[in-house]
Amino acid sequence: MSDSRIEEVRLGYFSASAVSMLGQGSGIYRASRLSVIEEAVSSSPEQFRRLLSGDYDLVLTSPDNVLNYRINRHNPLGQTADIRILAGVDMGMGLSVMATPDVWSVNDLRGRRIGVDVPDSGFAYALFEVLDRAGLHRHDYEIVAMGSTPRRASALVANECSATLLNAGHDLIAERAGARRLIRVSAALGPYPGTVLAARAEVIAQRSELFQRFMAAWTSAVHATLDPSNRRLVESELARGLSVPPTIARSAYRTMISSTEGLIPDGRVDPSGWRLLVDLRVASGGLDDKVDADRLKAALPVVDTYG
Repeated sequence: MSDSRIEEVRLGYFSASAVSMLGQGSGIYRASRLSVIEEAVSSSPEQFRRLLSGDYDLVLTSPDNVLNYRINRHNPLGQTADIRILAGVDMGMGLSVMATPDVWSVNDLRGRRIGVDVPDSGFAYALFEVLDRAGLHRHDYEIVAMGSTPRRASALVANECSATLLNAGHDLIAERAGARRLIRVSAALGPYPGTVLAARAEVIAQRSELFQRFMAAWTSAVHATLDPSNRRLVESELARGLSVPPTIARSAYRTMISSTEGLIPDGRVDPSGWRLLVDLRVASGGLDDKVDADRLKAALPVVDTYG
């Protein structure tokens, strides 16, 4: 007789995922005997503190966070762990430098406050590099830690900062409120890996069957999300999950299905994207002194099997 028990999976995220919304709403998770408990977190350090403590089984996070908490002992938590990438989720979801309405160009940010999650995060390093290539350097503006993407979006609209990086629909919400899209990260840096699913290696090993089931359900939800026949359902889930009107949900959907910035259908992480993240950390001095950057570029920590 097969085991029909529903098992709980705890997932920490920054921005709500349309894939998981569909996994919940369509019954894909439940059909896989999963109860996926999702929780929004306020910052990268908080997310990884809870992952390392066992509060979360897995996280939707930046692959740079995987890099940082695997390698750097000088990360915000002061400890490292064997974090593995289970799947690539998206390529930035519209990740862009967004600014207040009075900012017409990058040069207008000189002397202004620019919001980041934390100054040593992947999105911060991407922001610094984009601005640097546009002629604005770190000493030309004030860096302010403001937490997760939804919090930074609110801060931008409230004029608590003059610019920040936003994506995953929060860029569209800010744009509707009058914010200006200055630069798309993908246009400035090339393909940029935005989000991955990640977990601790020891937890994957201990609960291998559960992780196999979750990843099978996640893959089914990705395919269902990208299926054109489900467009109206996905747009409805986006409108509900982001608390936005249908017009923004439709724009978010178009970004989500984009081949350059949207969901990754097969979940593969492009090694060139991982190398870009390492290069951005090197450029900003974000690696511990004894880390071999070239070796790190060749060591993409992806889980291929769960046995």
